[in-house]
Amino acid sequence: MKRFFLWMLMLAAALAACDDDANTEPAIGDPELRVTCDLNIALPSASAADGTIAYEVLYPVGTVVATAESSASWLRPSFSTDGAKGKSSLGLPNFTGRISYHASANRGPARTAELVLDYAGVSRVTLTIRQPAGSAEEDKPDKPEEPDKPDTPDEPVVPHPAGATLCSGWAELPATIEKSGWHYTYHITDRTNGQGNPARNYAVCYSREKGCAVWVAAPMHDFYAKGVQRKDNYRSDPNFDFEQPGSWNFSSTGLTRGHLLGSSDRLVSRLANDQVMYYSNIAPQLQTGFNTSGGTWNRLEEWVDSQWHSEADTTYQVIGCYWDPAKPKQEVNGTEVPTHYYKVLLRTKNHVNKWVVNCSRDELQCIAVMVEHKSFSERQPMSVAELERRTGLSFFANVPNAPKDTYNASDWGL
Repeated sequence: MKRFFLWMLMLAAALAACDDDANTEPAIGDPELRVTCDLNIALPSASAADGTIAYEVLYPVGTVVATAESSASWLRPSFSTDGAKGKSSLGLPNFTGRISYHASANRGPARTAELVLDYAGVSRVTLTIRQPAGSAEEDKPDKPEEPDKPDTPDEPVVPHPAGATLCSGWAELPATIEKSGWHYTYHITDRTNGQGNPARNYAVCYSREKGCAVWVAAPMHDFYAKGVQRKDNYRSDPNFDFEQPGSWNFSSTGLTRGHLLGSSDRLVSRLANDQVMYYSNIAPQLQTGFNTSGGTWNRLEEWVDSQWHSEADTTYQVIGCYWDPAKPKQEVNGTEVPTHYYKVLLRTKNHVNKWVVNCSRDELQCIAVMVEHKSFSERQPMSVAELERRTGLSFFANVPNAPKDTYNASDWGL
């Protein structure tokens, strides 16, 4: 009997010890994004500057890294997938990583931008970046923010040195251009691609004077096309510090909201679809015979979709607006209505699953198609070089072997 009681006492002690251990385990909580730096960052000078923000996520979900969006075109974030899961100093599960940013040189008055860090759409941190006023003597390695002035057809179009683009390696990007009133930004999704990196959505060049995008550039792949339902969450692009027009009184003008990058092409997540609803991706388009089923633009979109749907490789697309200086201007609610729209495509021949930047000229094909902005207009296929001569742009600046001077209609099913 004594042995039985002794055994029961030992068992009770062991159970109590187990309960004590269980009580030391951290409770599971919602993901929480934290940064270790001051939320107000003052850059030391007006010269171009780079910085890195270290962050920590408590109770991380999956392997999603933090992303960031800037409120101004002069401040550009970039992401790193380097990071590690572990435990915080308090023993809580965490993920640590970093986000870098680049601020272009400033030759104007002091300026401020917000950098919004986001983790999985459930936790956000907003940092304020301030840059002091600059002068003509400041370093000029980057595109400075330019004062607003009227856009004129005679203003020269000057590409950045070496055909610089917003992001190196993005095959779809045209070269950035030094032109008053042109603003650039890009958007990143909250999904990771096949290499584990945050998948980009689209980049945009926006003319504040035209009240409309000059071009939108995007990779096209099945990865982006399935997931959520469309929601018409239209609003101004938060990466620009000015409002953009986004409605053109359909009842009196016949102009509807036309997506440059289509909503159905970006259903991979709620954020990705919301981003294509930004006014920076919306342009005024005629509905009848143009933006509706059977219309010119609608049929052109369907043709583009046939180039990448169910294919292993990526098709790179630029969608643009053009204003013919020989035609009369039509201005509606803050927007100069484009006289033409166009699409420019680049992909591998025979859909070889190979990165186009590493391809030879003979392994690639590209084409441009322009349509006049009127009901049931005819599409005009042409070489990319021909469209460059008309627009003054330089397409696929990160793909040195792109065969822009020629195209074969049969390669594209035309």
